[in-house]
Amino acid sequence: MHAQPVNKRLRLSLYVITLSIFFSLAFMISVMIGTMQLSPFEVADSIINPNSDPVARSIVLGYRIPRILFASLTGFVLGVSGGVIQTLTRNPLADPYITGMSSGAALGAAIAFVVPFLPYYAVPIMAFLGGVSMLLLSIFLAKKAGAGPIGFILAGVAVGTFASAILMVVLALASEKSHGILYWLFGSFSTSTWGDLQTASAVSMPAIIFALYKARDLNILLLGEEHAAQLGIDSRRLWLLMLLLSSLAVSACVSFCGIIGFIGLVAPHMVRLTIGSDNRFVLPLAGFTGSLLIVIADNIVRNPLNPIAEMPVGSVTSMIGVPFFVYLLIKKGKSFGM
Repeated sequence: MHAQPVNKRLRLSLYVITLSIFFSLAFMISVMIGTMQLSPFEVADSIINPNSDPVARSIVLGYRIPRILFASLTGFVLGVSGGVIQTLTRNPLADPYITGMSSGAALGAAIAFVVPFLPYYAVPIMAFLGGVSMLLLSIFLAKKAGAGPIGFILAGVAVGTFASAILMVVLALASEKSHGILYWLFGSFSTSTWGDLQTASAVSMPAIIFALYKARDLNILLLGEEHAAQLGIDSRRLWLLMLLLSSLAVSACVSFCGIIGFIGLVAPHMVRLTIGSDNRFVLPLAGFTGSLLIVIADNIVRNPLNPIAEMPVGSVTSMIGVPFFVYLLIKKGKSFGM
């Protein structure tokens, strides 16, 4: 009689333990690998001992740890936001970029690249403004259409396509700067700093914490607007607020690192296919799963054995994520549900 709840708790426990072990290993490997190889003892000494090798300490504290933390933050935000948007739209194929935000961010960054005399920090600012602008335009069009989640998805596709078309024009005019734009489009953490981490965290984490707090309301929202209204939940207000906050959080991260696809789509599914559809567990675990996937992908692009210098992280997340997602879908697809 109680076998199913016990089995669910067991799967949840195993998933959390496995995720924690793999993330810890990926984090440690990420600190050690790079142009200068470091042992675990050298890493620990660099962090704890102020009088350790200054070169190793500078690499670990000034470059590798902020990079790993920023990658983890981005993965966490994409994972949680993907789970939120899939629930809001009731579409298992939705991801945080369905709002047209990614195309807007890419367009904003591209404009910052080609406009002369703009400082480097103009790129994340323009990317953030571009992403938020396209999001607001998608919401405006969806409200005008009055077609609910489907109308919003269609508006996001239209806005994203329009922004992408303008981006192609900018790329054609960029000439020698087009390589930098294309590299940014596929995402990289090679320039991540403590300042980037602090700024992105200040914007994204309050929104993500609020989304986690509202996980129970998102569960109720899946049952329909009438049921939500009976329980005192304003579904339209919740829908708009959660959409804005999750997209704002994603924009804050990708404006610094570029567009990293697939994580927001696959991370929530990996959790649902393993432990079920309760957003109280799906959202935080999707966040940590997203962090793990991005850190692994970043380790691959930074591995000195990698023959292709440092590839964009976004290309690797797709290459390692798609086969795993297909495997999970084939193995557990019959048990999947939103």
